[in-house]
Amino acid sequence: MYDETPTAEIVAAAEAAVPVLAAHSDWGERHGRLHDDAFAALVQAGVPRLYLPRQLGGYAVDPMTCARVTEILTRGDPSAAWYVMVFNAARLMAARWPAGLVRRIWGENPDTLIAASGHTPLTGERAGDELVVHGRQRFVSGCHHAESMMSPMLIDGTPYFVVVPMSSCEIVDNWDTLGMRGTGSNDVVVDAVRVPAELAAPAEGEPALNEFYTDTLYRCPSRVVFATYVPVAMELARGALDVLTELAGNKVPYASDAKLAARGLAQSHFGKALATYRAAREYFFAALENVWQAAIEGKTFDARARADLYLAGTHAMQSSATAFRHVADAAGSSATARENPLERMGRDLETLRHHGFANESRYASVAQVYWDIELDYPLLLR
Repeated sequence: MYDETPTAEIVAAAEAAVPVLAAHSDWGERHGRLHDDAFAALVQAGVPRLYLPRQLGGYAVDPMTCARVTEILTRGDPSAAWYVMVFNAARLMAARWPAGLVRRIWGENPDTLIAASGHTPLTGERAGDELVVHGRQRFVSGCHHAESMMSPMLIDGTPYFVVVPMSSCEIVDNWDTLGMRGTGSNDVVVDAVRVPAELAAPAEGEPALNEFYTDTLYRCPSRVVFATYVPVAMELARGALDVLTELAGNKVPYASDAKLAARGLAQSHFGKALATYRAAREYFFAALENVWQAAIEGKTFDARARADLYLAGTHAMQSSATAFRHVADAAGSSATARENPLERMGRDLETLRHHGFANESRYASVAQVYWDIELDYPLLLR
């Protein structure tokens, strides 16, 4: 009933957006948020619909296609590519929300942005057919462009997800970071905001998929959300290798009469970086493909299957940063010069590798699953 959108068209739309994103990338760096024209280019490219059900006007693409789109957009602006996650994280989580809530959010406008963050649960209190919501949520990427914010919330100790209109919230412009500045991942304060009770959904248990979420994508573990942001780091690593290759053919290092390309140390670091990047990317895409094939076959995913996705995503993120460090060691002082693209790439990757959902501690989360001990991975991500 719902025709699949051809992958080639989705990829072409992403490629068409790259020049617009690149043109406004420096503006986003300076202002700590995405430029309106860059945001509009993402919407035009169909980014909000990648993980949205076809019944709601979305594409429900396979995670490999989503990852490829994320890589392409990164070439224009890594912060803009981060919006693949900003747009689609809530859409993926909504698979098990009540159908009425899903219809209310995206029924009339498939491109509506619900910014999501799972850092700190808000607090809710029941007041008749409303909820009174309090708290401060951190790292709300895209909050300046969002219509609402999705956050975990506790009511008498019971976890829920709640959707709060941004018009009722206060944005605290405190996203002053080393890299990824254009994501606008500020704090958002919710001060006794009253919302209809139907804007909340239980977070515990495993309710059935609602009537909109019938596509293969939603039979995958929720960790396929990794395809919306881990590829930003991978593409930065790949781009850094390209910059180093160009630099090697032109730079004559200090106290040398030969180009950088002739230095054995630079050659060694390039080879290590290339192997690290390629291995991590192959592993990541293979993990996505394995999950997708299992979903097609109707298989279920136990805790270890989900942990395998944590591992592939975490490893891709951390290995991308490792690959860049090899590039920087080969490039020398050029990696710290503002006029060289490596300088910003390094800042962005350093910021990305500390992200809470794919930082180094997530390796330990995998061990916790395999060793059957208490899991520290947030409920939002399991």
